[in-house]
Amino acid sequence: MEDTYDVVVIGAGFAGIVAARDLTDRGRSVVVLEAGSRTGGRTYARPFAGQEHLTVELGGSWVSRALQPNIRREVARYGVAVKSDLPTENAAFITDGVLRSFPVPMAELPDLERALCHLRDASKRIVTGQPLSQQPLADLDVSAEDFIRGLDLGPGTTDLFYAVVAWYSGADPRAVSVFGAIAQTAGFGHSPLGFYSSLNERFVGGAGVLLQAMIDQSRLEVRLDHRVAQVEQTAGHVTIRTEGGQVVRARSCVMAVPTNVLRHIDFSPRLDARKEEMLATDHLGRAYKGSYLVRNIPRRSFTLGTGKLHSLLLGYECEDGTCVMVAFGDDKSLSDPLDREEVQLAVREYFPEAEVLAVDAHDWCADPLFRGGYRVDPPGQALEFVRVMNQAEDRVVFAGTDVDDSVWRNWIDGAINSGRAAADEISAIMHR
Repeated sequence: MEDTYDVVVIGAGFAGIVAARDLTDRGRSVVVLEAGSRTGGRTYARPFAGQEHLTVELGGSWVSRALQPNIRREVARYGVAVKSDLPTENAAFITDGVLRSFPVPMAELPDLERALCHLRDASKRIVTGQPLSQQPLADLDVSAEDFIRGLDLGPGTTDLFYAVVAWYSGADPRAVSVFGAIAQTAGFGHSPLGFYSSLNERFVGGAGVLLQAMIDQSRLEVRLDHRVAQVEQTAGHVTIRTEGGQVVRARSCVMAVPTNVLRHIDFSPRLDARKEEMLATDHLGRAYKGSYLVRNIPRRSFTLGTGKLHSLLLGYECEDGTCVMVAFGDDKSLSDPLDREEVQLAVREYFPEAEVLAVDAHDWCADPLFRGGYRVDPPGQALEFVRVMNQAEDRVVFAGTDVDDSVWRNWIDGAINSGRAAADEISAIMHR
């Protein structure tokens, strides 16, 4: 038995739900197919494993109403609660092999100034309200090493710069394009310090609260556990077949799934050759985000550096004096991200007296529905990938934070922006 709609949206993360919401609001019949047993995509909040009185956000969570226009608009529309982070009071850095309270040796302060100014000046070439792929920025799509070449930075400042890129990308900073970090700096008001201070709000109850409000208020039809196996286009229609044998037909389709998953879906006719080439292997992003229940660390702490973990941020404080710290690293940071003793050793690189009481994390790289964190490109591909992926394939449009063409790519705001753009593209297709 086949169901027929105006639009079928594949993927119930923010991009897919926003596209479905906007199209439903315009009077289109829409169904959302989600491969997993939950909505949210790479936003994922649930009780802390073994500490069910606590909540952990294992995926995207931080936002800024001041800087992110889509977040500001959606929060105002649905009236969901947002809370600001507590201010940092203590910090620890590991650069040039030394644990420090200041990010670089004092003798390298001129180097730090040059690096920050270089990043700020590069970001000022970016017009934040325009699609990135339409701006003349290809010379910024280079490796981190090439970007700082010629600045004559000392080892501590070099480590700090690489630590920022690693923190942002969840990958080896020497292997990835630095363009994403430059674009983020532009998004932060052209402030390199924005990586530390600008995104300082989170949704009360997790980002899923906003997503569920979208689903409920627009009465979206969302079908969970519908893993798509084939997308076939024939005679003005798109036919979707799932691994479970379900069939859905529609006049158009929004593909809002992680780009690492796309090559595992059979497209007929095949995708454009350039898309296939760029999707042939997994991207470089191997981000790890863990949540640790910790005691015996300085109050409201922040870390950054070249330790096993790229960074530790305060999640929230508990009444008994413990706190939940949010850790960032990559697939090489820990051999077992859930091994409490191994995690404790990593945390003690920054806080020698720390005691890790409990650990929780989700392995996005091992999850077959994601096959990695948010997309991170090699040098020379950051702009080209977005340009190629935002070209529709007849009646199939692609969406998601992986393909967003704004400075907020890889954030919730970028997913919303991509979903809105996909809805506009589908509306144009439907008027042909």
